[in-house]
Amino acid sequence: MAYLKHGDTPPVKGRGARLTPLMERFIEEFLIDMVGSKAVIRAGYKTKNPNRIATELMQHPLVKAEIEKRKAERRERMGLSADYVLTKLQNIAEETEKENPQAALRALELLGKHLGLYKDRQEISGPDGGAIEMEQRTKEDVQDFTSRLQRLSQTANSDNVIHLNRKVNGE
Repeated sequence: MAYLKHGDTPPVKGRGARLTPLMERFIEEFLIDMVGSKAVIRAGYKTKNPNRIATELMQHPLVKAEIEKRKAERRERMGLSADYVLTKLQNIAEETEKENPQAALRALELLGKHLGLYKDRQEISGPDGGAIEMEQRTKEDVQDFTSRLQRLSQTANSDNVIHLNRKVNGE
């Protein structure tokens, strides 16, 4: 797997042209609970780092394609579609509103997420959608801070401040 760089297409012949029996087993195990590291262990890979192997397998074009193919077959076999799920959620929200308000609330939350009503992340960008220039801003902040310290230092050396300190200290 390591021989195949990210984005490369797998060869047509030879090494990497077909799924190995171990890869096939991984795919079967992955489709059980969709947890890559557990699927690696159950498939029988000998490794101390199942997360790394799972990541490599999930990036392999043949593995990705086979998983997507099998998921599509499963959806078709079960008659699942986005419309089906949304209709079920809508029914749950309407029918359980009084008996189980938590279930209704969760169904409404999922419907809202589908409609894009909530933002999970917020992207912050600079002018014209570009990157934020933090280095320049940091330099300006440091210069501002330094100049304020210098002014405070000059004020502290003046006689007014010394007299004020004497009065506060009871001298």
